[in-house]
Parts: sequence; C-alpha cells; structure tokens
Amino acid sequence: MLINNFNIEVNRKQVKNINLKVYHDLTIKASVPENMNIDIAKRMIMSKEDWINKQLKKYEEQNRITKRSYVSGEDHYLNGKRYILRVYNSNKTSIKIENNTIKMYVRKSSSIKNKERLLNCFYKEKLEDKLKKYIPLWEDRIGVKSNCYSIRKMKNKWGSCNIDKKEIKFNLELAKKKDSEIQYVVIHELIHLIERNHNENFKNLMYSFCPKWELYQESLNEIL
Repeated sequence: MLINNFNIEVNRKQVKNINLKVYHDLTIKASVPENMNIDIAKRMIMSKEDWINKQLKKYEEQNRITKRSYVSGEDHYLNGKRYILRVYNSNKTSIKIENNTIKMYVRKSSSIKNKERLLNCFYKEKLEDKLKKYIPLWEDRIGVKSNCYSIRKMKNKWGSCNIDKKEIKFNLELAKKKDSEIQYVVIHELIHLIERNHNENFKNLMYSFCPKWELYQESLNEIL
C-alpha cells in the first residue's frame, strides 16, 4: 500500500494499536487492528513520517557501512568489541584472535565470498558457544524447554520461534553483539513458548526476566 510515497505492507491483526516497523532491508510493515477504519489507519501512519524517514536513513547508512571487502585494515566486530582485520597469505585457512586483531589466513587468490564464508563460520562457532551456555540457563529460569535451535543469516529479525515445534532460529549477526544483547534475544524467544503474541502479558514477562530489555532491543540496532 502506498502511503505518503512510502510502500508499506499493511496487515490486519489482533492488536490494540498500530505497530509500525522499519527493517534493515528498508521494507516497512504495519500491523493494524482488525476493526480499524483504513483511512484512520493511514492518517496515523502518515503522522509517523518523520520517524519513518529517520529509521530509513539509519538503515541506509548501516547498509553502506557494513559492506565488506575483507581486506587488511577493515573494522569487524565480535561480542560487541571492535577488531581490526589483518589478512595473511596461507595455504591453510584459519582465523585467530590476537589482542584487538582478527587474523585471517587464506590463499592469496581467495575471493571475497570465500573470505566472508570463512569469517561467518568463525562467527557461528563463537555464537554457538554463547547459545550452549545461555539457552539452558534461561530455560531453567523461565521454566520452559525448547527442542532445538539453529543459526543462520536473517534480514529482519534477531531471532524467531516456531512455537508449535519449539524450534528457535538465531541471526548469525548476534555473534557481533554483547552478551547482554544475546541473552535478551534468547529470553525473548523462550518467552514466546509461554506467550505467542507481543501483548501486555509478553511485555510483563520480559520485564520480569529481563528488566532492561527495551534498552537491549534499542542497542541491537546500533551500527557495527
């Protein structure tokens, strides 16, 4: 639906208020109460024009900054900390952390894609180490049990939960984030095993187990 020159995906759902979201890939989605007049909904969405433009600008800048060539001197992040990438010619591929440096050993002819794949494998291993610790910890505290989890690249979400199958997916990009932010996403997805929707009950549960969850939610979208 075109609203004030914004292409917005509008979905009617069982919500009390309009929920408007701008995603990293610059898509815009709005959840609208099922019984709300569409003209009223449009006017309310239009009133958020400045906020939409601000979010789009932020993500456009983030997308520009995060394009990588995987060459020496680039900034890369792990666990919320900034590292300088150093690329070395080697017949044996590997990645090592030394002080504030990520050392990447690859063949001289290695493509950007291969370098990206190698670093992503490294990130996945590091994130798995965190999840193996935090998932059982918070399952015990919250009183729920998931069946399995997976890690993959996700465009618009830090995590997702298949409630019926009790399967959780985590965004690979979480490897770049702080422990507190990773735990926030773990808690968020596990609470969905109790409450399916993002309603008041869900928010109260989040405040109970993660009082600063709104701060972590905001900081997750900082440019890295």
